[in-house]
Amino acid sequence: MSSNFKNIVDINKWQKIQDHFSEVLRVGLCTRDRKGNLITKPSLSSQIRAELLKKSTTKTSPWDCKQKNLATIEKNWEEGCITPAGLHNFFVPLQKEKETFAYLVVGPVILGKRQEESNYIKTAKALGIDENKFLEAIREIRVFSFSGIKSVTALLYDIGTHICESGSSGISLKEDAPVDISSDLSEVHDFYINNILEALLEVSCNFTGAERGSIMLFDESNKELYIRVAKGIDKAIVAKARSRIGEGIAGIVAQENKPFFINENMSDERIRSKLKNPSIKHAIGIPLTVKEKVLGVLNLSTSKSAADKFTSESIATLDGLRQLVETTLGGIQPSSN
Repeated sequence: MSSNFKNIVDINKWQKIQDHFSEVLRVGLCTRDRKGNLITKPSLSSQIRAELLKKSTTKTSPWDCKQKNLATIEKNWEEGCITPAGLHNFFVPLQKEKETFAYLVVGPVILGKRQEESNYIKTAKALGIDENKFLEAIREIRVFSFSGIKSVTALLYDIGTHICESGSSGISLKEDAPVDISSDLSEVHDFYINNILEALLEVSCNFTGAERGSIMLFDESNKELYIRVAKGIDKAIVAKARSRIGEGIAGIVAQENKPFFINENMSDERIRSKLKNPSIKHAIGIPLTVKEKVLGVLNLSTSKSAADKFTSESIATLDGLRQLVETTLGGIQPSSN
């Protein structure tokens, strides 16, 4: 089935999207066909992990799922599958009209928290691999909360589905051009934009621990930003919220086309004076742009004083996610309906 996937999607383009997402989230990714064969080069692969696989005396990979039947794995792909090392992989189906053409494999990852090192040493002995090398490999594997990995795989699923649906309709994903959606596909495109934006917001809230957030898009017809998707915000506020470019915090972010980081020690009165909710202690605003044109703004906030994830490093990671979504959507402005 790999040839079918390659007919739908430009593999060079897909490899770049895969590499970018892997770099931003610091998690291994690869794309496999329905038989389990690699379609792309693994992203963020570890030399240590590769060496351990070769040196295993039991010939058992500590990283691959115990279950070998991909059809069985796919039925419960959101729950992931467990490896002999007690880690998790997630086989995100890449689909068009509910037909799976390939899988984007996420992992291995650690869910919840790391075990005691003594447990990993026992696992290494059972698998016949070097204990110290195994511990070194385990330390570089990222830990996700259950809600965190769910939001990540949901975003990957929506992006993958959007690309497959677009590509299968004769839309070329070329290196030098964004996705181009014809007018007769506007409703399909609009549907996937909403899913992808919701998934982006969910990932961003999980990553920062934000209590509320929104993605505002620019409506060309009335020159205003409106809320397209939101979390933790009253529906009445969502329905009425509007910001002109240069007005309000989102309007300033859009006007200046640069992210804003707001905290309790913020001295920029121009921004502070526009903070309508006094309970907000930390906030991040990031412009969504394509070719320097602002299409919207990602807003996140929390009322917690100790918001250790609202940092400049978080902005860099969220900016990477933003770039991935913008690459996928190709800068096509959705309707405001």
